[in-house]
This record gives sequence, structure tokens and C-alpha cells, in this order.
Amino acid sequence: MSLYFTRHGETDYNKEYVIQGSIDASLNEKGFNQAKELAKKIKDLNISTIYCSPLLRAKQTAHEIEKVLNIKSIIDTRLREENYGDLEGVSRLDESYLKQRERFAFSYPNGESYLKVAARVYSFLDSIKEEAKNKNILVVAHGGMSRVVNSYFHDMENDEFIKFSIHNCELVKYDF
Repeated sequence: MSLYFTRHGETDYNKEYVIQGSIDASLNEKGFNQAKELAKKIKDLNISTIYCSPLLRAKQTAHEIEKVLNIKSIIDTRLREENYGDLEGVSRLDESYLKQRERFAFSYPNGESYLKVAARVYSFLDSIKEEAKNKNILVVAHGGMSRVVNSYFHDMENDEFIKFSIHNCELVKYDF
């Protein structure tokens, strides 16, 4: 069976190209519509379990999917978005952010590093691996998590990792 990964619907932070990280932002109108469309798209995938980040934007996305699939999400704190520390609320084009992104073992000032994020996300994936061999599972999380999840399933060069991204409510399929 398969693991399906999606990023939450759009927020105003996404729209404004600003780092949101651990900021608990809500979906905007477009984000709610994206979540509803995703729910319709996946209704026939025989999803048996939904795992979700504890952040509001992911929970709101999962809730729209729950309505269609009639499944209650399981919140897992290991799926929360990376804490970008002092850079949260800053433009994604900011020089200090762009430079820091390439330093996997360095924590963002008052935040966390990619390596710390990978440790918790890999732990989550390891813990559901057996379940996913027999069932289709959906994970609703974040853009930063999409990089880490993709690196769990595929070897990636550093620049590939940094450039990897999925759109809001895009669906990616992985097989264990």
C-alpha cells in the first residue's frame, strides 16, 4: 500500500511569500477551497488513516478531508513544521534565510536545524512503516516536511533537497 503526503492549503503567509514555520496561521479562503478539492480528489484512494501536524493550517486541511472520508485525523507533534526561530515572519527572499537554508546542521537562531527536523520526521515514518505496508495512509503537514519526507524515500543532493517543494494541497505518493 502507500503513503500519501500533502501540504496544507494556502495561508496568507504563503500568499505573501513569508516564512511561517511554527506560527499557527489559519488557512485563507483559497486554502479552504484547495482542501475541499483535495478531499474530493482522494475520496477513492481507500485512505484508512490520516496523520496530521498539530498546527492549525494542517488541522483545518485535514478536517476538510475528514468530512469526505469520514475518518478522524491523528495528530502527531513530530509532523509540526520546522521552527525557523527569529526568521519566522521574514520574507523567503531574505539573505539570512537563504544562506541559513544551506546549513543543515546549524539551527536557525532560536529555532531548529534540518537535521533535528529530519530526526523527528524519520522517527514518525519509521513508526508507521508497518502500518503503511497494509493500508493507504495520508499525512497532512507542511512544505518543510515535504523535503524531509521526500529525502526519506529518495536520496537527494543538498541543492535538490533545498529546491524540493510541493504546492499547497498537492498530493505525493510514496511506497515503503
